[in-house]
Amino acid sequence: MSPSRGPRVVVCGGGLAGIAAAVEAATRGAAVTLVERRPFLGGKAFSFADPGGGPDLDNGQHVFLGCCTAYLALLRRLGVIHQVALQPRMHVPVRDRAGRTGALTAAPLPAPLHSGPSFARFPHLGPRARARAAAALTHLAALGPRGRDALDDVSFADWLRAHGQDDDAIARFWDLIVLPTCNDRSDRVSAALAAFVFVEGLMRTRAGGAVGWSRVGLTQLVDGPARRALAAAGARVVCGQAVVAAGPDGVETSTGERIPADRVVLALPPGRVRAACPEALPEDPGLGSSPIVNVHLWLDRPVMEGPFVAVVDSPVQWVFNRNEVGGEPGPGQHLALSLSGAHDEMGVPRAALAARMAEEVRQVFPAARAATLLRTAVVKEAAATFAAAPGQAARRPGPVSPVPGVALAGTWTATGWPATMEGAVRSGLLAAHTVLC
Repeated sequence: MSPSRGPRVVVCGGGLAGIAAAVEAATRGAAVTLVERRPFLGGKAFSFADPGGGPDLDNGQHVFLGCCTAYLALLRRLGVIHQVALQPRMHVPVRDRAGRTGALTAAPLPAPLHSGPSFARFPHLGPRARARAAAALTHLAALGPRGRDALDDVSFADWLRAHGQDDDAIARFWDLIVLPTCNDRSDRVSAALAAFVFVEGLMRTRAGGAVGWSRVGLTQLVDGPARRALAAAGARVVCGQAVVAAGPDGVETSTGERIPADRVVLALPPGRVRAACPEALPEDPGLGSSPIVNVHLWLDRPVMEGPFVAVVDSPVQWVFNRNEVGGEPGPGQHLALSLSGAHDEMGVPRAALAARMAEEVRQVFPAARAATLLRTAVVKEAAATFAAAPGQAARRPGPVSPVPGVALAGTWTATGWPATMEGAVRSGLLAAHTVLC
């Protein structure tokens, strides 16, 4: 391909936001350089070598939903859509410690009626609680975007209590969705953001709540394909160099390289943006962070069926069968427990936490009581996402920075989405459009 004659665009940060910005800018004719401090692309969604010698482990069990249209479009542009799985329609098995099982399933009915039949049979709420929850869902759907936005200063738990939901209903139904999508419980999450998740993810379309996941390691899914796509578009990728200074005329890396630019996209966390280009983010947005912990358990035999299950009344939250989700070989079973908003778990020693979760798995899955635990691994991400706390919308800047020619990207910017892979991709697209408009 002949060299681009468009503007020189340097994208700082090789996470999903930076990849999306770089691919979009290169496709639109810019001469793109993507700079990433790590030796691989993918940002916070990555894989690493299993210390036990098995297949690479993801740093977390990252899933997406059918409503994540920008993320799915990026996977298509990278040529890897065949390496992910996506349910044809939402089906979320749910069980509790007492052995009751149910599911939230999208029926072949027009939205938002598609969720009604399975919710009417949802065994983890009583009939009166289901009726009150259905009324609250109807109220959410009727709010509209402006009505939802007006709730940003209120916690979702406070909004739910004001609409007839007690603590049991919040724990057994609402937090089932809020925890994995907003990375915290309803009492710590903006009502506006949680309402967005329920309406856009579960109620607007029948396919929106379908769950998807990568069949391969997250680094394998993104790193090589992104490099190839960018090279095909005439872009340059620089890995292993951090951006130490940035401005509208270029960036300087940790090796002293100066990369000239006409436009710059800062797809970095807020602290690194302020260190590299203080004028682009004059004040710390004060979003804070929320942790995620993943506990891996290898058992000598299968103890659960299906790709995943959500668990209520239990600290394990969501359990993923890596043999099915990731295609890992048997004859035993590898379970990955995803603990969102894991503030308490961060301070627990890894061995003690793994032992505690293994005991909980034995309680939730009776077949595990006869299984032998072969080994464990615990991955802690202290700052996995920004904190989706009340007031977050007013603190999230848009893509336009105070510095002409410099745009901001990242899940923490004003996309309207929680800190998800979808939010990251959307932020990158917005930043690319900003510097090329």
